[in-house]
Amino acid sequence: MFGYVTVNKPEMKVKDYERYRMYYCGVCHALRNTDGAMGQMSLTYDSTFAAVLLTALYEPDTKMKEATCMVHPVGKKKYLENEVIQYIADMNLILTYYKCLDDWEDDRKFTRLCYSSFIRKRVRKIGQVYPEKLAKIRESLRTLSACERKNVTNLDLLAGTFGDIMAEILAYKSTRGIDWSEELRRLGYQLGKFIYILDAYDDVQEDIEKNRFNPLKELYHELSKEQFDNYVKEILMMIATDMAKIYECLPIVEETAILRNIIYSGIWVRFMTKQNDAENGKQ
Repeated sequence: MFGYVTVNKPEMKVKDYERYRMYYCGVCHALRNTDGAMGQMSLTYDSTFAAVLLTALYEPDTKMKEATCMVHPVGKKKYLENEVIQYIADMNLILTYYKCLDDWEDDRKFTRLCYSSFIRKRVRKIGQVYPEKLAKIRESLRTLSACERKNVTNLDLLAGTFGDIMAEILAYKSTRGIDWSEELRRLGYQLGKFIYILDAYDDVQEDIEKNRFNPLKELYHELSKEQFDNYVKEILMMIATDMAKIYECLPIVEETAILRNIIYSGIWVRFMTKQNDAENGKQ
């Protein structure tokens, strides 16, 4: 369900993409520093977007560092370090942990159970710092899992539940007393809805083949391929429009090229790739 909130690289300037990579590597290093290689395995593009957004909005003291890593063992790569990036890394681990537990409960995926055991200790420590966020994320994921087990197909309810999760993650308050958490909560809610629906659209054919839950299965059977694509696209466009309106009201000066690339273009990359693959006869 993760990894859809990325950049549209061909539409970016080289300097902006390099800057984006510094955030990506920053979240990766934050995960490694707190939970080793196991933490790094939970890294997503979605968390990178959140790190860029919160850093640009709150402008915390940020250090630029260089280091090698498993992915880049030769030649040091630049990365960014600040309190926001660490916060996002922590939230990423919480979300990954409880998602793994749900995958174990629902599908008995043993690898997910094993992975959750590796990061459990760190998640408990994070929960001591952010007990309310951990509780809300855990409860929303449990609600979502319960709805899916009952075969609830109310798309707005399901997407809204995942929206609550992303809302809680983005609702960050600066340690310097600056608070845009309510605006961020609304943005996160729309972002979560977008991610959930796009994920359902992306997986619908595979879920049908493997007899797995997907709230879009009935519509996929009832509508033509063109009608189905247009239906999903219309919903996603409404959500993306609301998300963009909220973003444009935030007093963000830095990293606007990166953020607008993601919000206006990057979030559509997977949708367009899926459509292009279908037109070319690929799955």
